[in-house]
Amino acid sequence: MINIGNRRELFVDDYLVDTEKTTAPKVYCKPVKRERAFIHDRAWEDRINVYHNVLRMPDGTYRMFYKAVHYGPKPDGTWCGLNHICVIESKDGIHWTSPDMELTNCKGSKKNNIISNEFDYYDNMFVFEDKNPDCPENERYKAVYGEWGTGLYSYTSEDGLNFNWHPKPREEFKDKPWLEAKIMDSKEMGCYFDSLNTIYYDENKGKYIAFVRGFHVGDDMFPPDPDVPDAIRDIRISESEDYIHWSHPKMIRFDDSYDYQLYANAITPYYRAPHIYVGTPTRYVAREEWNDSFDKLPVPEERRSRGRGQSITDAIFMSSRDAEHWTRSNEAIFTPGPEHMRNWVYGDCYPCVGFVETPGEIEGSDPYLSLYCKEDVEGCQTVLYRYSLRMDGFACRRATLEPQYLVTKPFVFEGSELEINFETSALGYMKFTLEAQDGSAIHSSQVFGDKIDRIVGFDDGCVADFAGKTVTLKVEMSDASLYAIKFN
Repeated sequence: MINIGNRRELFVDDYLVDTEKTTAPKVYCKPVKRERAFIHDRAWEDRINVYHNVLRMPDGTYRMFYKAVHYGPKPDGTWCGLNHICVIESKDGIHWTSPDMELTNCKGSKKNNIISNEFDYYDNMFVFEDKNPDCPENERYKAVYGEWGTGLYSYTSEDGLNFNWHPKPREEFKDKPWLEAKIMDSKEMGCYFDSLNTIYYDENKGKYIAFVRGFHVGDDMFPPDPDVPDAIRDIRISESEDYIHWSHPKMIRFDDSYDYQLYANAITPYYRAPHIYVGTPTRYVAREEWNDSFDKLPVPEERRSRGRGQSITDAIFMSSRDAEHWTRSNEAIFTPGPEHMRNWVYGDCYPCVGFVETPGEIEGSDPYLSLYCKEDVEGCQTVLYRYSLRMDGFACRRATLEPQYLVTKPFVFEGSELEINFETSALGYMKFTLEAQDGSAIHSSQVFGDKIDRIVGFDDGCVADFAGKTVTLKVEMSDASLYAIKFN
């Protein structure tokens, strides 16, 4: 029996849906492109800026971490790509600034937003707040980065900015071996970690969950050499009770048979329904042959000479309740968009990990989610765009004007009122029937409007009378969309 208690349930999957009785189809929703949120134009950001991840701080402000690359001299005088971990800040998720942290020397000055050391090499960096109640406060924030063929490393911080980049040897901290930095070894785990790997403390499971980069070739899940043309990049899950000892990563599974390249996983628990993980992974498409379309994209001559010139990237949506089995859209929710000089290339469409709740622009309107995604070509200025999405609006059950129905599986709830996230047209409506196994039921009149937290009024009874009983919910829908339900 499904017991939803008073959790918010999203219609991103069929967990609560009786698919044999439901006629309103599931529809995935595309974020709406808004303004340029930020332009990476500082001297140490002139090559690549990637792997953005956003973190909400206790005071309600936001930090966004990312890797920036520029060419410069190492201490021995040789020139190479220098990788830095940088941060930008925002109070509202709309206006972002690049602060001078004065932590690291770069190009002869500490007036920069770099938080890593000057000559460290970081392929990626993900920062998260450890919500384990047993986590010491001086280790509340953790940063993880991975290296190809080497391992996954982790550092700790009390404030989310000053990390112990060079931890002391293990023998001085025998009770805290993670301070040695490496938490997973590539040879032992069969993974390569050269992407943005994400980690969270799962409060429902009481465990740490890591989503990391893996490769497979056909049915070989751990090929000895993943750097071959037919290798597929995949996403793997590992669990740990203590953040020190991790299970052998296993590939996450999807409810379809497609096998395509997934780059940065962009997975996070959805903060309004933390029992549901959501992800917007970048999908890598390498077309085998040059054809007429490549000639008609911008700067085809440059594309021909560029590495991975026949490769394009977009991003999909996926969700899971157990972190191992996933439902995904397959049709892209982030696409390169109208052609211009910086898109339709490899490296485009890398969504930022995480969301910002942004107030509605019209007084009295509902807040919405802000998401971020970058556009660039290596060596060109990176532009970070803001996108907007309805709260809970990753997917919905959507009906035509001709009435269609959403019918749930039997479930048990707690509470005395039904809250819905919905929208209708002026002519459209929804009608709700809550029915118990003994045949007793209550009905609503037509519900219309557009709210993320409408309380449904029932004409012939009280929701509280059905709490704790096995019930089904039937929704008649006309020109309407239902995104989520919650019993309060």
